[in-house]
Formats: sequence, structure tokens, C-alpha cells
Amino acid sequence: MRNRLSSHLLLLLALVAIEIVGYTAVHRAALIRGYETSWIGGARDLLMYLPIIVMAIWVSAFKKFKGNWILFTTAILLFSIGLIVQYRLYSDPEYNARNKAAARQEKTDTLRMRYINQNYDTTKRQMMGLPPNPPPTEQEAPTKEASYTIESAITSSYTWIPVFSLVAFAIAFAFCVNDRFLSWIQRNSFIVVLLTLIPLGVAIVSSSAGKAVGNTTPWEPSKVPFLLGFAGILTARYKDLARTYWGIPRARDIVPLVVMAVIPFIPFFALKDFGQMLIFSGAYATLYLVAVRRWPQLLIFVGSVFFVISILVIGALPRDIQEKFPMIPTLARPVQAALPARIQQRFHLWLDGFDPPSPDTPWWKKDYDEALAKDPKLAELANQSEAMKKSVNTDVWFDKLAFQPAQAIFGIASGKTTGRGLGLGFPEVIPIADSDYVYAAAAEEMGLLGGGLIVLAVIIFVVAGIRTSIEARDMFTKLCAAGLTAFMGIQALVNIGGITRALPMSGITLPFVSHGGFSLITSFAMLGMLMAFSHRNAHDARAVAKIKQAEVENEISLEAVE
Repeated sequence: MRNRLSSHLLLLLALVAIEIVGYTAVHRAALIRGYETSWIGGARDLLMYLPIIVMAIWVSAFKKFKGNWILFTTAILLFSIGLIVQYRLYSDPEYNARNKAAARQEKTDTLRMRYINQNYDTTKRQMMGLPPNPPPTEQEAPTKEASYTIESAITSSYTWIPVFSLVAFAIAFAFCVNDRFLSWIQRNSFIVVLLTLIPLGVAIVSSSAGKAVGNTTPWEPSKVPFLLGFAGILTARYKDLARTYWGIPRARDIVPLVVMAVIPFIPFFALKDFGQMLIFSGAYATLYLVAVRRWPQLLIFVGSVFFVISILVIGALPRDIQEKFPMIPTLARPVQAALPARIQQRFHLWLDGFDPPSPDTPWWKKDYDEALAKDPKLAELANQSEAMKKSVNTDVWFDKLAFQPAQAIFGIASGKTTGRGLGLGFPEVIPIADSDYVYAAAAEEMGLLGGGLIVLAVIIFVVAGIRTSIEARDMFTKLCAAGLTAFMGIQALVNIGGITRALPMSGITLPFVSHGGFSLITSFAMLGMLMAFSHRNAHDARAVAKIKQAEVENEISLEAVE
């Protein structure tokens, strides 16, 4: 595909047409299940493409963008998938119902009556006490009308957060094409990081499990200044890292980088957000690998990373798996004692999620005891016998920790290749399906094809980001582009891998697909920065080409004179 705005605008218009078809399918499926979707919500979502197209024209016409449009198009593709999944979920009265059991029963009764009216003959209907003849198709089931109003759409965070995301995209692009801004960031990188600790400190004090008022993550935008700061310091010192002893850099060169890398882990550890710690670790490792050019350092660094990961995995392995290998239980015991309970929970869900731990397991015992204390009937049943205690333990395990990942796996498996169809699956039973588990919701109703499309779009985006980093002509831009790509690529990998149980689940969002909160705003800001760096690369390449062309012309002129 030619890298022109016109080609990518055609793709955006095609996305709009596909979205209309998808919204129509969700609406028809909702009528089958006994409720209506809101045309106001659908119109609001489709109108989101207007500022997207305006933003593309602004970047092209006013900023003279010459970079890689694939970054923008793949990001909007992921955003479009997220739009239709959010619309499908929030149109369903069960997803937001306080009494989910009653809402589920109402939908089940509607589907049951529809099946009876379409497949039962007169005799069967009379035996069930129903009229002998089914009602007309349009009257065969009561329909619950949508309650979403224009006022709700105007005041909804799902309206304004995408708008703010596009504004963040424009601001990030405008700043990052400016050489003076990038130079200022490099000179003051450490101060930028320290200033970022202020909102993070507020988040630690006011948040619960990493979430603030409105279930948002106020520290999410801190990724960008942390990345810029680390890239700035690494740019200033990456040449000094080449001076090593046995492949290890000098202390005065490596200590500032270690201090900078450790700073973001302090608030994330306080918030017990180990998913973000994993993403930051991957991004920082990527920056280091890009900056360091000597093979001994790379081998030592990569070996150290694998060693640390191996220790964590061995320490978090379930006890029955450890006992199958000699010496592993002895090695794992001190590691298990040091690992936080949350990490041990995540690893058990990953490796043995459908087999609950024993009630006496240290990291599980507190949750188990709290569940029995809240429900005396459960405690009474657990005290009857060991078999009943095991059954109660299983119920508590799936009720408190394993329900969400189990429902996600069941949903993906039921989607098979082509999916259940938009609106015809049951992603509404997955908690937080619009955010952390949005991939499971998409894969259930769009199948392996829909899930594969998300993965393919992420891969194309990452490849375009890597290309942007490779083409950069200065180290700071190269590191920033590599770090931004690593942030979004690793976040997508951890999210999808956690949902499919290829990796431990970490409770983070899927870039561009998960809507709401600061995650979407941060993703679009990073997109704006990447596109700015891509534009700078193209501009520099053209300048170099002109210089070379001028040199060639001068040589030809000199030869002609001679």
C-alpha cells in the first residue's frame, strides 16, 4: 500500500462501513434476546470517526506529515474493534444490572419462548399450557427498550475519553516534532521524572488496588515522562556503557540508570500493580538492548533477565508440580516466602487455575477464612467433613479468584473459528469484559478470526514502531520510539497472553481496544509521539537525500568544467 493519506482515508471509510454492519448485527441480536440497543449510543460511536478523519487531515495538510501512516491506521482499527465491543456490552441490560441473576433470567425466558414459538407444534404448545398458535413474529417476545438518552451520551465518560484521547494525540504530535522540546526533555530528564512522582504519590494515598475515583488509573499517563526521562539519561550515558570490565559497565555509569529504572517501581509496588511493573521492566530492557552495542554486555544482560524470570517461575510453581522435579522444592521454598501473595495467586491461576489450592496454603488461607466468616453457612458445611471442606474450598476459589479467568477461557473456547456472532455470545458474564478482558469478549463473538485480527493489527503496529526506531538518526529519538513500541507491544502481549493463559494474568488493559480511564488517552498520546518521530525520520531522510543529490550535481559540474 502506498503511504499516502488518500489510501488510508479509504481504509477509514471502509472501517466505518464495517462498523455500521457490525452495529446492525448487534441490534438484531439484541431484539432476538429481548432488548433494544440504543441508536443514540450507536450514532455517538460512529460520529467518533469524524474527529478521527479531521485529525488525519490536520496532520497531513497542516503538519505536512511524511511519516508512516500504518501506525495511525492500525491504531484506529484496534480502536474500532474496541468501539463495537463496548457498544455490544453496554447495550446489554445484564452487563450493568445490579441484579444480574434477574436480568439473565429475563433474557433466558425470552430466548426460550422464541425457540418454543419457532419449533413446537400445536400439541406440544397445548401440553405446556400455551396458546395453540404462536403469536406473530414481531410480538413473540416482549422487548426491553433502551434507556440511553442524548443527555447520557453527552455526559458519558465513553464519549469524552476518546475525545480527550485525540486531543492528547494532537498535543503529543505537536510537541514531539519540535526540536527545542526534545532538547529540553534531554537536558531536564531527571527533573521530569521527579515531578511525575507527585501525582503518583497522590494515587498511592487515594487509590485502592491501583484504582482511583471512578475506577480510573491516574498514574497511567506517567508512563510517557518516565520513558522520556530514562531515554534522556540513557542517551547521555550510552557511550560510557561501552567501557566495561568482563562485560559489566562501570558503577558510575550504570548506577544512575539503575536509580532511574527503580523509581517507577516504588509506587507500582505500593499499589500492588505488578502488571505495570512487568511492562516497565520489558520497556527498560528494550531501551538498554537498543543502546548497548557490545555482545558481552548483551549476553550478560539477557542471561540475567532469564535468570530472574526462572527464579520467579520456580518459586511460584504449585507444590505438586515442584515435587515432580528433584531439588526444585528446596530451591523454591525461600523464593515463595519472599514473593507477595498476589504474585503467587497469579502464577497459580496461570499454571493450575482450575485446581484450587489447599485451604491451608499461606497466600490463600486469608481469603478462604474471610469468605467463611462472611457466610456462616459455608463455614458450617466446611466443618462437616473433609470432602465437604474440599467442595466449599472449590466454590470459594472460583467465586473469589478463578471465576473471571475461567469465564474468559470458556468464552474463547465457545467462539471457535468464526465466533457466536455479534450480540449472540455471553461475554456479559465475564467481569470487567470492557477493559481487562476485552479480548475474551471479542474472541467469543468474533471467534479466532476476530481474535487473530487483533493480534495481527498489534503485530503490524509493533513492526511499524520498530521501523520508526531503526530509521531514527539520533539516539534519543531511537530510544523513545523503541520504548513507546515496547510499552504498547508488551502491554498487548501481557494482556492477551494472560487471558489465554499463555502468561500470568496481570490485570492490565489492551491498548486502543480497552476504552475508558487514562489507558486510552495514554495510548493515543504514545501514537502521536510515534508518528512525530516517524515524521522526523522522513524529514531527515529527505534532507540527507537532497544533500547527497547536491553533492552529486556539484561533482558532475566540476567534471564538466575540467
